[in-house]
Amino acid sequence: MDYKFKINDFEGPLDLLLHLIKESKMDIFNIEIVSLTNQYLDFISHMKELNLSIASSYLVMASELMYMKSNYLLPRPEKEDEDEIDAKEELINRLIEYKKYKEITQKLKECAENNSKKIFKNPEIIELPKQKLDAIYQKETISQMYKNIIDRNAQKLNQNAKNIEKIAITDTYTVESKVKVMFKELIRKNKFIFNKLFSLKQCNKQEVMTAFTGLLELSRRSKVITNQTELFGDITVEKAKKSV
Repeated sequence: MDYKFKINDFEGPLDLLLHLIKESKMDIFNIEIVSLTNQYLDFISHMKELNLSIASSYLVMASELMYMKSNYLLPRPEKEDEDEIDAKEELINRLIEYKKYKEITQKLKECAENNSKKIFKNPEIIELPKQKLDAIYQKETISQMYKNIIDRNAQKLNQNAKNIEKIAITDTYTVESKVKVMFKELIRKNKFIFNKLFSLKQCNKQEVMTAFTGLLELSRRSKVITNQTELFGDITVEKAKKSV
């Protein structure tokens, strides 16, 4: 047999046996001890002729195979030798376990090679500007904050609403009408919470935005004082005190 591989191509005697079994197309669960032993010893002899050093583990395996082969060739008694059967079964089990180990090792190696081709980038750290909350906000700041609140509430209300046809809003709202509503509330209570007076549970988004436009206009004319103690919190509206 012309060997195109060397002893260094294998990780040990079990690796060599698996290769010989594969080349001979043997069934690993029913290996032919005589044929496998002859191939193994032939390979070892060939390596010696090439003056290649052979690890002791290969020679130990050779002696085990020769022992099993001699028992196989000797005349068998009526009752089979249990030692011979156990030795063969032990060798088969060792080969099966090593084959599983080798397949898992190969898969891990392929995963490592695939991951080595990927480029991972560390997440960028974005520093958000620190915002100091004042008791009284400028109308532009309040406008942006309340718009954010409306958008967030709208998302919560609509997140489970799928495949629903849009219904056209026929009602029209004016800034003047919403200003009147707010003045009536100020006359009745002197102050009110805008988020509760114009809640999205009772009003639609168009109505709330119209009312908020009116609130900004009242704030611009210094007719009311708006107060918000925390981000996205309630907006308290009270009537402005007349300057003396």
